[in-house]
Amino acid sequence: MKKLVRLKIKFLVSILGALLLFGCGQSQPSPDLFALPVSYMVGKKPEVVLAHDMNNDEFPDLLVVNSGGNSLNFLEGIGDGTFKDPQTIETGREPFALDVADFNGDRIPDIALCNYGDGNVSIILGQKDGLFKLKTDVKVGRLPIAIAAGDFNNDEKTDLAVTLRFNKLIILLGVGDGTFKVAEAYQAGPTPAYITIDDYNKDGNQDIAMALNAVKVKHIKMFLGNGDGTFLPPKKITGGNQSSFIVHHDMNLDGKTDLIASSPMRDSLSIYVGDGKGTFFKLEDFAGEKGPHNIVVGDFTGDKVPDIVVCNRRGGSISVIPGRGDGTFIYPHYNYVVGSQPRSITGADFNRDGMMDIAVVLYQKQILEVFLRKANAPLNDV
Repeated sequence: MKKLVRLKIKFLVSILGALLLFGCGQSQPSPDLFALPVSYMVGKKPEVVLAHDMNNDEFPDLLVVNSGGNSLNFLEGIGDGTFKDPQTIETGREPFALDVADFNGDRIPDIALCNYGDGNVSIILGQKDGLFKLKTDVKVGRLPIAIAAGDFNNDEKTDLAVTLRFNKLIILLGVGDGTFKVAEAYQAGPTPAYITIDDYNKDGNQDIAMALNAVKVKHIKMFLGNGDGTFLPPKKITGGNQSSFIVHHDMNLDGKTDLIASSPMRDSLSIYVGDGKGTFFKLEDFAGEKGPHNIVVGDFTGDKVPDIVVCNRRGGSISVIPGRGDGTFIYPHYNYVVGSQPRSITGADFNRDGMMDIAVVLYQKQILEVFLRKANAPLNDV
């Protein structure tokens, strides 16, 4: 009998340890990092929000892609953490993703937008007066789902990489006047999702890291660039489960780029530590809340160490996961309720106080919420 009791106690202790390790519960309230949000109405079914200074006034602005409204909202930042009323730009059918860069060499940011329903990419050029003008549509193929800008042939003109929903990676080479030529197409299945671009092997050429959203896939892919607009056959980086979103950042402060991917259906996140030569070592997966998807990396706790903020689509929350600076994280993480079906998240210093703020879009409510970092938050306790 005593032996049975000891076994039960040992089992309960092991379960408790696992809960603490993987952050499945919180032993204390989350610190009061953010002020109450300011809300803005946006279009139908907002899919993505992105922060970028679009009019060169040094204040971050916000772009919101509305897949159900076939529109793009531009909210001009005033610099105090608030934004002007949204301007609406008509798009193609079911806009789904975007990236921002200078496509025509005028030093004004432009927009590349994936129209999921039309199978094309719209190039929207920024103007000196802060308005936008459609330049052209580029046909890329069925169901473009993600897009990222880079210079793949080292000609100092911005190119684009686009993933198609089922199995393709499409490369568009920039002419330099806001137009693009369709170049190589690569097999990228199964089910390519988001991509992120950097020089991961330090050879002077930009590479592409890709999340894969197929059910049984337990790897991500790396396309190493040749520097002429083409890529080597992709390498598999083992680890993770059915990843959907991916970003890069130096998480362990060693000067080498690492990768962070989310698995919404597995409720987990993965860290891949880079060696600067194009090889990555995956750390043990760690648990998130329900449906972690979009990720923002920055110092949200005031210790000058990169943290992760993730949008939990099924959980109605965002999570701040404090980093230790060595590629590992502190548990339990901090969870903040934002509303039903948060779809996307972005981060920037919206009020120029030196601290990272957050913007979130709520899919069903057609709302953009802006959360400013509180200046009097107890940094030493975080």
